[in-house]
Amino acid sequence: MQTVHAADVEWGEVSGHRSGGIDFKRLLQGTSGTPDNFELSIVRTAGDYFTPRHRHNFDQVRLCLEGAMNYAPRKDLKAGTVGYFPEGTFYGPQSDTSKSIVLLLQMGGSAGYGFMSYQQLNRGYEKLSDLGKFDGGVFTRSTTDGRVVRKDGYEAIWEHVNGHSVEYPPPRYEEPVIIYPNGFGWLATRDPGFELKHMATFGERALNIGEIRATRGSRHKVDRHRAPELLFVESGAIRDVTSGEVLDTHSAFRVDPADTGRELEVVEDCVLFFVQLPKFDTKSAAAAA
Repeated sequence: MQTVHAADVEWGEVSGHRSGGIDFKRLLQGTSGTPDNFELSIVRTAGDYFTPRHRHNFDQVRLCLEGAMNYAPRKDLKAGTVGYFPEGTFYGPQSDTSKSIVLLLQMGGSAGYGFMSYQQLNRGYEKLSDLGKFDGGVFTRSTTDGRVVRKDGYEAIWEHVNGHSVEYPPPRYEEPVIIYPNGFGWLATRDPGFELKHMATFGERALNIGEIRATRGSRHKVDRHRAPELLFVESGAIRDVTSGEVLDTHSAFRVDPADTGRELEVVEDCVLFFVQLPKFDTKSAAAAA
């Protein structure tokens, strides 16, 4: 079971391909080059972050922890709400006018294009910065025949890193889906003291989003599950009985199918936000690659 405490992670930049102030606490990462690669981070914006209208060839989930993050004109992801930004769906321009702190998960989507790692993103940004200019989230350079080429900053980096034109899956949703967790009810589980709030399931590979709440002293033995799960402690604390490690507020951990049988004990009444990643079996992962 992979664990991390946000308090132990420093804020830092990932890349300068967008404009405005944005810092990251990188919590958990997947395996680069695989269809199910992911990056879970806490993101802090300074109130002037901007991106042009664009789309991704990967999926994104956001949980706003503080403030409000703009994602389109007159549309904000506010504290306590969850946003699903699907692969292939346009959104933006994103123009922040206030500060925010957001839990951000970026991951390979059902179409199988994977997710470019932050290391690749930064190296690509540094290379392209020698060839042109990033401004307002757009990369501009002059060609040898005198033409001026403009391209979305992330798209330009992706094509430089991968060596071919980016492809996008057909959109499945008109726009990002905003979820209001307080509108959902809690359901009892078979473990006394544990309750589940299932918010959404997206796509044929079943990206699942929800929350778990549990009372002090309750115990849960990890069940067999179909895909890795990422959990973020919104409040309270929970202990991994096997290692003795206590995961408190803003800690994160990853539970894999191989962790079946591992036991967790609630140290303080807690609420956990969770995302079960899309399921890629060996056959579908090879086809996607």
